[in-house]
Amino acid sequence: MNKYNTFLTLFILTFIAMIMFFVFYMQAIFGFALHAEEFDRHPNPFLILSRIFTPAVIISMIATGICSLLYRVIGIVNVARSKTVSDGEKALWVIGFILMGFITGIVFLVMAKGRKFVE
Repeated sequence: MNKYNTFLTLFILTFIAMIMFFVFYMQAIFGFALHAEEFDRHPNPFLILSRIFTPAVIISMIATGICSLLYRVIGIVNVARSKTVSDGEKALWVIGFILMGFITGIVFLVMAKGRKFVE
């Protein structure tokens, strides 16, 4: 059950980091829109990008990416090592984690305990 708790923790951290990313990104976009007249006079692409991609946006984006990658890898390893899942179903789970990680993660969390995906 330790693998399940690790997966759940990383999934929740991904969700929190994703929400933080959207909040910081929207804050940066609205801040950019409020100071748009400043960029009309002196259009500097580096200044525009530095206004949009603030350190908070970049850090939350990196945290979202790392946590998402980790829970996907843990999910794939758990399914691949499971003895109760057939080979065809394992392939579908792996494809699901690669293509639709968030939705597959939710389904995995619901089904993992009942199907004994994790020991």
